[in-house]
Parts: sequence; structure tokens; C-alpha cells
Amino acid sequence: MYDVIVMGGGIIGCSVAWQLSKLGKKVLIVERTDIASGSAGATDGVVGYHTKKPGPQLDLAVQSIEMFKTLNEELGMDVEYGLEAGGIQPVENKEQWDMLSAMAEEQRKSGVDIRMISAREACQIEPNLNPDIYGALYSPTGGKVNPLALTVAFSRAAKKLGAEIMTNTEVTGFIIEEGRAKGVVTSKGEFRADAIVNACGSWAGKVAKLAGLDLPIKPRKGQLAVTEPIGPYLTATVQCALYNVIKFRPETIKDQTVLKLGSSLSIEQQESGGLIIGGTREFVDYEGENTFEAVETMMKRAVRFFPALKDVSVIRFFSGFRPYTPDGLSLLGEVKTLPGFYMAAGHEGDGIALAPITGKLIAELIVTGKTSYDISDFSPNRFL
Repeated sequence: MYDVIVMGGGIIGCSVAWQLSKLGKKVLIVERTDIASGSAGATDGVVGYHTKKPGPQLDLAVQSIEMFKTLNEELGMDVEYGLEAGGIQPVENKEQWDMLSAMAEEQRKSGVDIRMISAREACQIEPNLNPDIYGALYSPTGGKVNPLALTVAFSRAAKKLGAEIMTNTEVTGFIIEEGRAKGVVTSKGEFRADAIVNACGSWAGKVAKLAGLDLPIKPRKGQLAVTEPIGPYLTATVQCALYNVIKFRPETIKDQTVLKLGSSLSIEQQESGGLIIGGTREFVDYEGENTFEAVETMMKRAVRFFPALKDVSVIRFFSGFRPYTPDGLSLLGEVKTLPGFYMAAGHEGDGIALAPITGKLIAELIVTGKTSYDISDFSPNRFL
């Protein structure tokens, strides 16, 4: 018998498990494959304000990003977090400039430093950036982290506090008694607990269905490339303006290939020297292969903004899924129609940045029945 069973050994599930363990709860993580085998193991590590939807999602990110400052010390492991990397989104024309300017104005209502700068200023910050741009959106406090290292650090810290981790274990059903979630049925047997947390990322909708819940979380594929290590080339995390436009204003996209692939540029340099180049936002169910069409589009975008990359070798391509929701907000909290069943999923591309606060708030809710920060906008019950 456990106090809480967390389904999903990704960055969200491991954060929840760590925070629950800190509060003295006996926790079991049940993971279908291995720790960090989902989105956290197939993404870049952008931790910034400027890619967040204005309003509740950005307000929550402000709370979460503040927590990153002490994670190395708290977790006892270097998660390669850099707060002052900065974030830049080069803009190619006035239409994009106007859209990002309006977004930035809304984002600033959350008290964050996001502003529009000239092409000359952008190239002063990133000298390797192609000067043939209209301008850029800039957030000086944009950061980056190693998402794999962070997920592993959460899991190890939880384990040190007594949490158990069961990998290669698939959830096949639930124990429901008197209308309440009381445990999980898995490929390795039944396990009981007072609370169940669905932190299954892009698979959270499928897992919820096993409990008779219809929650609109579905996979959105992202394809990425990794280059050979090179010398210092890039300080900031860079996304072209299309990144935010596709995320928040897809109805304005006229190019059908861009719309189908959700293709834009996202690029950052890792501590190892390699560049991670993305990306796409594709609805292809759970089809996870890299495609020539997407790879070609991504590489062309990369060279368009950073011409010198034409001479850099790519050593591998990979893809992963982001847990998409129709309104762009994650699902956080207890399901009213199934007490004891909690959702912590649906973060799409914001899961890395929102992992610390998600773990904290879900743990608070389970242990005390209330949270230190209002998450009513994220209630899963808005879809029920």
C-alpha cells in the first residue's frame, strides 16, 4: 500500500514524486518504459518566458522559473541550468513584428522583461546571426537546462527520500471502489494507494480513458537534429518568429507546408558544444519517425538564420511528442468525477519550464487539499 502512485517517469512525474516524498509520503512511480524516455528525453531545454502563452500559463512559468535557481543545490546534481542565456526570436517581416509586438505587450503584464529590438541589436547579442532580418523579440532572462539531467535528478532525489520506481511496467486499468480511485492495475500486478497521479505526458489521454475519462490530451510530434560539437557559437536560445506565431496564431499561417509541419527554427548550444536544432509541431498520432520533408525544412531554416551552419555536420536526428491540449493550458488537479485521481499533464512544449512548480502544487494539493498558488485555470474539470 502506497500513499500516492505516480504514473509516468518523465520530468513532470518525477518532479511530483520528489515533492511528495519531501512531504513524507510513500510514493511509487510506475513507468511504461524508462525514466525520461518520453518528452524530456526528446526535446531541447529552453526555460524562458517569451515562448509562453500570455496569461495564466506565463504567470505559472514565472513561479516555476524562480524555482530553477536553487535546483542544483536542492537536488544535489548539476542540471546544467543557465538563467542568463537570453532568448531571441528573429523577425523576418513587419507582419511578424506586429504580431510578436502585440504578444510581448501581453506577456509583459506578467512582470517579465520581454521587448522588441532592432536587427543590429540582435546581431550584437548573437554575432553569428544573419543580419538580414527585420528585428527580433528579446528576453534577456531566457534560460536553458538539460532536461534529461533534470528528470534523472528529480527521480534520484525522490528515491533517496524513499520513493520506489518501477520501470517497464504498463498501466492497464484502475482499481475503482465506491466511485473513488484506489489503485492501478499493471502488467506486473495491482498496486493500491490513496491518490493516483496521471503524469503520462502525451499518453495521458489514453491512460485517462482506462478510467473512463475523456480528456483531450493528444501527441504533437517534434523533430530535432543534433550537430557535432563546435566551439562557442551561440549564447542565447533562438527561435524564429514563426515559433510563437505557429504556437499562438496558427490561423495566420498561409504556407501549407509550414502549417502541416508546424515548422519553425529553435536552436540552442549545449554545454558539450553540440547544437540542438528543431523543430516541428505535427499531428501524426504516435508516428515517431523522422521525415525527409521535415529535416530539409528544419535545416533550411537553420542556415537561413545562421549561414555558417552549412559547414557543420549533423550527427543524429530524433523526434518526440508533446502533450497538446485544445486551449494550450495543462491539466492540473483532481478530477471531480473520480476523486483520488489527479491530472498533471498536457504541458505541450512548456513541460520542462513548468516541471518544478507542477510538482510542488500537485504535491500540496494531494497532501493539504489546497495549493499555494491558484491553479483553477488549469483544472481538468473544464473538459468534463
